[in-house]
Amino acid sequence: MPELISAEALAKQLGVSGQAVRKAHAAGRLTSFDGRFDPAVAKIQWEANRKRRRADVPTRPAEQANDQQSKTASPSGEGSDYWANKTRREAAEASIAELKLAELAEKLVLRSEVERVVFTAARVLRDQLLSIPPRLGATLAPIADQREIEERIAAELRVGLRAFAQQLRAGRLDGGVDGLGR
Repeated sequence: MPELISAEALAKQLGVSGQAVRKAHAAGRLTSFDGRFDPAVAKIQWEANRKRRRADVPTRPAEQANDQQSKTASPSGEGSDYWANKTRREAAEASIAELKLAELAEKLVLRSEVERVVFTAARVLRDQLLSIPPRLGATLAPIADQREIEERIAAELRVGLRAFAQQLRAGRLDGGVDGLGR
């Protein structure tokens, strides 16, 4: 797992003020994990947002001239579409990195794995509950005391529910995370 750093440390790496980093974070242009930043992801986001702002709103005459040059035909075919697509790609890569980080931190599990574990546990519960009538039918017939009958049925239901809970706990995913993301 990458080492997370503070806003001030990130500002030093980017060569900007801490206020600029906090402002970008507040505006949603930088993502953090509990107020700390992954330097690699933050650098990609910083560059993507910086380039997007330059492409959208040139503020100085020199930037306007550079912007016009980049929009005119260049030998490599790189124009404003190139930077827009590159920014989208980098934003997508940053989103993927965030999802992978959340999965590694065990805050995210695959839906298909959860569905598999719950389905298996529900099947065990169904089998346990459906086996109660044939198992108890013959033993309960001679009993006249209603309370004893209810206690035996309740005990059998508890056995089925325990098996269900045990199956949920035992339904571990490949990363050592159980089926409920704990």
